[in-house]
Amino acid sequence: MRERELILLFLIADVASLSFSLMLMAKIHYTSFLEIEDTIYLLNASWFITFLVSINERLFKVRNFIKLIKYLLGKFGIYVSVCSFLIVVINLDDFSRSMFLGSTFIFFIFKILLSYPSDYLIKRRKKGQYYSKIMVAGAGKTGESVLSYYNKHKDLGEVVGFLDDNKTRNNGTPILGEIAEFQKVFHEHPVNELIITLKMTKKQKIKQLIEQAEYNGVRPRIVADYNTMFKRYHETSLLGNLPVVNIREVPLSKYTNRFWKRAFDILFSIFSLLIHAPLLLIIAIAIKLESKGPVFFKPVRGGKRGTTFTLYKFRSMKVNDDPVNGVHSTKINDPRITKVGRIIRKLNLDELPQFYNVLRNEMSVVGPRPHRLRLNESFQKTIPSYMVRYYVKPGITGWAQVNGWRGPSNTKYQKKARTLFDIWYIEHWNFFLDLYIIFLTVFNIKSYRNNR
Repeated sequence: MRERELILLFLIADVASLSFSLMLMAKIHYTSFLEIEDTIYLLNASWFITFLVSINERLFKVRNFIKLIKYLLGKFGIYVSVCSFLIVVINLDDFSRSMFLGSTFIFFIFKILLSYPSDYLIKRRKKGQYYSKIMVAGAGKTGESVLSYYNKHKDLGEVVGFLDDNKTRNNGTPILGEIAEFQKVFHEHPVNELIITLKMTKKQKIKQLIEQAEYNGVRPRIVADYNTMFKRYHETSLLGNLPVVNIREVPLSKYTNRFWKRAFDILFSIFSLLIHAPLLLIIAIAIKLESKGPVFFKPVRGGKRGTTFTLYKFRSMKVNDDPVNGVHSTKINDPRITKVGRIIRKLNLDELPQFYNVLRNEMSVVGPRPHRLRLNESFQKTIPSYMVRYYVKPGITGWAQVNGWRGPSNTKYQKKARTLFDIWYIEHWNFFLDLYIIFLTVFNIKSYRNNR
């Protein structure tokens, strides 16, 4: 059975189950079938939208009861949200919440029961003409990744074997012949799909494989081995009709992730400035009373995508460098640090005004720490990937800082370690990682190391 036929069958079964659930709930709640035509239309429309939202998901296969429940809870969460939204938009004042919740619960039970015969139909696809039997050309890491994928998703297809010129491999991968032996192997092991994972430099072999596959009615597909070429996370996209490889694609490249991070930054910064307002005032007065000069030190720092901005800190020194071209880094027992400055630096309190930078959208609460412009040049010459840090906005605190990499970075090892921690954060960003870093900033002793 074709996948689209299965999808249509599952949708019809869902509509029938939901309608029956509502009618059954009407019988229980009102002891008779009332005029529930509008309600049936509303609930089925809500489920149809939910079905469309998840239409790109692979046909669900039952593996165990816990995973089934998690899957259905996620889907029903969307359904309840869509239905609630439609109720508000249509303004159904007489809509019964008992009917809605009761019918949803009954429908949920039906979905659990229907999942098992659905799973049987999906498994039956293996015996049909639309089930993919696959041969993979190239048994390298990319080819093994293809094998691993189909081993995990056996309802989508089966890898019959590999073509590879290296027959001495002994890692359990089935090698059926050399690349040039496709025709011979095909007669012995008929397939309907060929996945080519050879290096793109082997143009002649790839061209011959495509011609031989199409000659035998086999659909050829190519998996470009970008992993070997770039050795880092990447994504492919379209620039019009042109395929583009986005090298070192990071989570914060996605607008949704940036939106939620920015929303958190704004709320957290406003909250922090409000609760610290008395402390900010006390620190400002103490700085002014102890030494001459402004309350704030306002150096120029590097920002996202090569921009610059004015960073706000409480002044903790008697004498400071030029804000733009300063060259003097803080050192152990630096004589320029004032008594008040030593205290606020030890407790990270000198960084509190940077929440203002966050509100100005120049910084984030969590991110790579911004460095002086001259220091950026020094790092860049020593660590080639250093400027990757500026793919995202700099932060008040960061993954490198909570792991002890703060303060002077005089050696190449210190510079590389700090850079690697920052890049790891950029490539693995998620909301909970930000919360974890904020927690460590306050409660981890490493966050206060090298505060001089």
